[in-house]
Amino acid sequence: MRSQLLDAAIDGDIGSFKRFARALHKGRGHLRDTVEGVRTEDEDTRGLRALHLAAGSGKLDMCRYLVEVLGVDVDAVDHGGRTPLIQAIYNEKVNTAKYLLDQGANQDKTSDDGFTPLHCAAGLGFYKIVRQLLERGAYPDPVNGCGTPLHIVAAECDDRSMKILLDHNADYNKMVNGMTPLYFAINATSVKCVKLLVEAGAVANGDYFLTALRDAPKSASSGCLMCVLGIGDDWHPRNDSEPVDKRKIQELKSKGSKAVGRRDFLSAAEFYSMAMELDPNDATLFSNRSLCWLQLGKPLLGLLDALECKSRRPSWPKALYRQSKALMSLKDYKGACEAFLDALKLDPGNDEIEDGLRNAMASLKVSRSTKAE
Repeated sequence: MRSQLLDAAIDGDIGSFKRFARALHKGRGHLRDTVEGVRTEDEDTRGLRALHLAAGSGKLDMCRYLVEVLGVDVDAVDHGGRTPLIQAIYNEKVNTAKYLLDQGANQDKTSDDGFTPLHCAAGLGFYKIVRQLLERGAYPDPVNGCGTPLHIVAAECDDRSMKILLDHNADYNKMVNGMTPLYFAINATSVKCVKLLVEAGAVANGDYFLTALRDAPKSASSGCLMCVLGIGDDWHPRNDSEPVDKRKIQELKSKGSKAVGRRDFLSAAEFYSMAMELDPNDATLFSNRSLCWLQLGKPLLGLLDALECKSRRPSWPKALYRQSKALMSLKDYKGACEAFLDALKLDPGNDEIEDGLRNAMASLKVSRSTKAE
């Protein structure tokens, strides 16, 4: 009888539901209490009630009967703390979710595993429900082990849900486990999401940002980098089947050098980036762009390019020199000393490297004495 009652809830068969409910009730107390006491018993469904099942199957009339006639609790939970609203979201029942919200369902009620309705809608890519929840006042930045909903949609490359979240003031710089939504967007190589975050005001900083750029595929990394730096949209990733245009590369290098000469480092970085799309293995381009980032006050990007440069020409002193300068800007004086020493081994007697090493050692000494105090 109990399973038949729940089957009727799933099917939206109100007539059968009433018969089974009366048979179970036997005239004792409130019919609502009898109905709410019936749950699914198998381990997979984890104690779902009639309203959970009706909501999950999108049976609006059954939901109305349960809520408005019987008066069942719209926020009743299963054994995992999930509400009928979450059940409706799992099954993308947009109209049912709207109805439950209209009836006062708690848009922020968290399940036992830390997921709010907004986390669920964001994780499943149901942007219409994301919008519904936020328009009903859902808190945009709840945190669980996966981060905020904005972290989740960034990882899923869901730019539609991201735009809705940002339009409702989601925190684009929220740090969870040391990572921001921008990290996830870059790591997922979603140029659209990176662009949305940067336009909203997301800041690129921290070692996780560097790691994300290093881990991303080269073409996507370049695209994300363009977005982070606000560089124009007129570049296009190179098709590997196309022949390398050496004349075009040289022209872009020349434009980059001229821009550096007039201290227009942002334009120079753009020219070098365009050249990289034509020849991503040219170490000099990474060295030159590393210099631009340092001059623009972006040492993390400078370090990224220095490391890329070194990976292409491990025995080139300039690659290590660029790495050293970036580490100095990041106040990693110990790392800078080590890089300067390695550069000096490759180019003994280089005055510039020797001066850099002396400065790094002096800065490291001051840093250590300050910490000791």
